[in-house]
Amino acid sequence: MQDLLNNIPNLSSGTIGIERETLRTNTDAYLSQTLHPESLGNVYTHKNITIDYAESLLELVTDTHNNPENLYLQLLNLHKFTAQNINNELLWPTSMPCILPDNPELIEFGYFGQSNGGKIKRLYRSGLAYRYGRPMQMIAGIHFNYSPSQDFWNYLSQYKKQKLNQNFKNEIYMAALRNIGRTSWLVCYLFGASPACDFSFQPAQQLLTRHHKRSLIWNNACTLRMSQLGYQNKADFSVDFNNLEAYIKDLIYAVLTPSPIYEYIGIQAPDGNYRQISTNILQIENEYYASARPKQIPNKNEAPTLALARRGILYLELRLPDCNPYSPVGISLEQIYFLETYMLYCLMKNSPEIKHCEQDEINRNRLRAACCGLSKDLKLSYHCKEKSMKSWALEILEEMLKIAAIMDKNTDKELYQNSVREQIKAVESGEVLAAKVRNDLIDKDFINFAQELQNKHLTVLKSPLDSETKQELNNLRNKSLEDFAKIEKAAENQIPFSEYLEHYFDELKVFARES
Repeated sequence: MQDLLNNIPNLSSGTIGIERETLRTNTDAYLSQTLHPESLGNVYTHKNITIDYAESLLELVTDTHNNPENLYLQLLNLHKFTAQNINNELLWPTSMPCILPDNPELIEFGYFGQSNGGKIKRLYRSGLAYRYGRPMQMIAGIHFNYSPSQDFWNYLSQYKKQKLNQNFKNEIYMAALRNIGRTSWLVCYLFGASPACDFSFQPAQQLLTRHHKRSLIWNNACTLRMSQLGYQNKADFSVDFNNLEAYIKDLIYAVLTPSPIYEYIGIQAPDGNYRQISTNILQIENEYYASARPKQIPNKNEAPTLALARRGILYLELRLPDCNPYSPVGISLEQIYFLETYMLYCLMKNSPEIKHCEQDEINRNRLRAACCGLSKDLKLSYHCKEKSMKSWALEILEEMLKIAAIMDKNTDKELYQNSVREQIKAVESGEVLAAKVRNDLIDKDFINFAQELQNKHLTVLKSPLDSETKQELNNLRNKSLEDFAKIEKAAENQIPFSEYLEHYFDELKVFARES
């Protein structure tokens, strides 16, 4: 990598964006039972304030930015506007959920209106409830989206003596995804922040150790969210990351192929109500829970895989970080600097193809760091040999520090380098984010810990927005409500949903036959 770095231009000014999930709760830390407030806009048509799985699971989505400060500021403004427009409700700070209802059926999954497009989004969530259970879907996280600058692409194509076109970008992006897979354990170790949960999280009740009055804890875990208790597909299938064509082919296969474990659920209940979009391995591509995914912005009614096949990869979506409970927006500015450096590291590091045996090793390492990352002297598997996680982490971070130095080159600050140095200190001392959370849980329940932070963040979240930003966000809310009303009006003349669902995968099937 050093040879590549020798003459490279300033590496910063890539394009970055964040999606942050967070639950709405009442003041007693119980999950909100209210529908998404109109005071925030409509979830189907608002580009920045929407929901993920449930009515109470907010998703705050930034625009794209070219520097971390502007990105963080927009994310903060979205949080402030949200916190100031949900009456007496609060935003939950942790990845693991607040107090959930004893009856999971009381967790209301998202409603997107009466248009066929809105109905299919709700049906997808119904299918997730049948497949994985509603409590699991209430786990929140951070998605970090990244694409490098044009200067980077120009330099890299010249360095590799290849023509700069979309095929070249696809190859580099897929290589980066392989490197993210190989080092996914590192992000779980550094930015995992969910070693415990509340007793109301039913999937953990028979598996974890009781802690204080009502907490459950996994000793030495960094992130329950990325463990077997979190987002893991149940059906047995694999996706090839060695090239984009194979990736698309495998995902389409999963979307179009029936799975015995879901066929017993059926598409419809005896009363005729729909349960899931299909009985296939995946209902849609988004059900694939990967550490990171290649992304292209779909056109209206276009499947994500077809968008990738037609226009190639636009950016990468990193899905590993937990919500940082100590930040009012779920992620610190320092973490954003670090993650941009990490994504560039994965783009620049040599990345051979992944064989089947290495994929097993990658999966084991990620789960081992998620479940046992705080264990002293933990060892991972490196080319089928044991390797100290701590020493391996420091090797990667030292390489990242060289990239960070170039990113800081044309500034009078060392913000990128300092973000990496802080993680080097954390690894050397063992004081990573999950260790801080675990230490804070020694003498208190998980719920009390989270509530204290929730209330502390109110000082920031309730501080006034500047008038221009407030007006802009009010306008976006109003526009989303107007746009939704138009969609609902047009839905009066749409085809029956049964017919819409019957032909929902037609375009994907044609592509699969022809490719």
